[in-house]
Amino acid sequence: MTANFPLRPLLLLFFVLQLASARAQDGVFPTVGARSYFLGGTGLNATGAEAVWTNPAGLAGAAPGLQGTTLAERRFGLSELTATSLGASYHLENSGFGLQLATLGFDTYRETRVGLAYGRQIGERFRLGGEFTGFGTSTAGYASTFDVTFGLGLQVMILPELHVGTRVFSPLRTERLPEEYLPQLLAFGVSYRPTKQLLIDTEVHQSPDFPLRFRAGLEYLPAEELSIRLGVVTEVTELSFGLGYRVWDRVEFTAGARWHEVLGVWPGVGVRYVE
Repeated sequence: MTANFPLRPLLLLFFVLQLASARAQDGVFPTVGARSYFLGGTGLNATGAEAVWTNPAGLAGAAPGLQGTTLAERRFGLSELTATSLGASYHLENSGFGLQLATLGFDTYRETRVGLAYGRQIGERFRLGGEFTGFGTSTAGYASTFDVTFGLGLQVMILPELHVGTRVFSPLRTERLPEEYLPQLLAFGVSYRPTKQLLIDTEVHQSPDFPLRFRAGLEYLPAEELSIRLGVVTEVTELSFGLGYRVWDRVEFTAGARWHEVLGVWPGVGVRYVE
């Protein structure tokens, strides 16, 4: 039996599938938190709730307590292409747990992501972490799918101002749909903080069947409550800009936009509950 779709959902479904193809290196919806989103997708050395998305080892690097990060983006002004994500983490003295949830799409086509992560401090210089992540896809008129994969992460403090991080995500090639596989990643990054007001992140990301991508992010704090964030990505080129403003002691609002050389510009907004 042929599904009887209205024309607009059909066109949107085609557009989303093209979007997935163009962004296959990273998956369809955001895989970073509200801060990393505007830093070119860097974050291998992030700690706290941001590490839920970028490197589970960083869950061991935050002060004890609860943290969270939310992000929403509406691509091209279309409500059907709204992506939302939530990352939460709870930290103990030498370890931390993380939860991630994300969704993108509309009634006819929707993708979801859910994950659990854990990180632990090993000695004074090392942090190790692991994660399990599930990807779900539902398309009207077809059977839904749900696949689970895993990842590992490491962070090393070379100097107090110089950190190195690495991550392996979904090392086993898993097919989720015919000729479509779960996102895979091998990444290495260096984070340098010459002063308390300035952070520079540089990373290389490698996914099967795609060119090596270079990512860089810069965060500058001209005032204690204000953050300016810039990012750049190669292959395919992306630029990002965002501002963060801490309105209360632990709550920060962040907003900005990303430009993709194929898909254009779309805004993003987020809230962070930080240490």
